[in-house]
Amino acid sequence: DVPSAYWLDTKGKILGSGSNTMQGILADAASKSPPQLVTFIVYDLPNRDCHAKASNGEICCTYKVDGSCDYAKAGDCSAGLAEYKAEYIDKIVSLLKEYEGRVPI
Repeated sequence: DVPSAYWLDTKGKILGSGSNTMQGILADAASKSPPQLVTFIVYDLPNRDCHAKASNGEICCTYKVDGSCDYAKAGDCSAGLAEYKAEYIDKIVSLLKEYEGRVPI
């Protein structure tokens, strides 16, 4: 029962049941009396790499043919930001609205 924050570092950690998804964590917290405080860390920025190759993101500004990020490609990141908003941020916002007033976030 030690408080902790949950990293949302992939799109796959947003929807689903169980303690390995945002939706599951919110449902569990809402079932408690009183509802438990939950903290999420939003971390799936386009072209996330930090040159460590250990924390590569899954959303790219530009994709290579093999599906990996093309970090060397010049230009803006409008496609990556559109994917980030539609497939990541919008889902998070929707869940937060669903649990608004039911779970302290």
